[in-house]
Amino acid sequence: MVRLKQRYILFDIIYPPTADSVEFSSFSTSHSNALLTLHQTSPASISPKTLIQAIRRTIQDNYGDFGAGTAGLSVSIKYFSNKTSTGIIRCGRSSFQTVISALTLMDKIESSNVLIRCIHVSGTIKKCEEYSIKRSRELMRLLSKDTSTIKDSLVSSLQTEAGDFENVERDEDIE
Repeated sequence: MVRLKQRYILFDIIYPPTADSVEFSSFSTSHSNALLTLHQTSPASISPKTLIQAIRRTIQDNYGDFGAGTAGLSVSIKYFSNKTSTGIIRCGRSSFQTVISALTLMDKIESSNVLIRCIHVSGTIKKCEEYSIKRSRELMRLLSKDTSTIKDSLVSSLQTEAGDFENVERDEDIE
């Protein structure tokens, strides 16, 4: 039998400020303010189901029926946290570049303007988890130089992210 090869994509949802918002004026005052403005918690309306629908719609719009047939059906979300706006997508090895490009082409989920960054691609979900934890620690280190109440809430949510990965459903190897 042939084993199906998968890729896991660690992604991050960023919420850019609009020019008329209050956040825009404080956006460029310091490095930590910019990080806090971009890395907000996701609204409850954004769930793994809505993300999958948005990804499949973007693949269909940009790659047509061929892209939707090859990449769209094998996409699944293994982990998504609204607190940290971070998630892990599983897709086929042959179509991971199509999924990554579809993620970067997305500009709206529900009614929210978003940017989606693909942070890491790996062959195992464990390596994506380890990279996410390392990245969260680096963000906490950057934010620890500044003191604010908003920063404290973000740091506490990043600290709980490591514990959240215990809920990730593991794939069994197909033999």
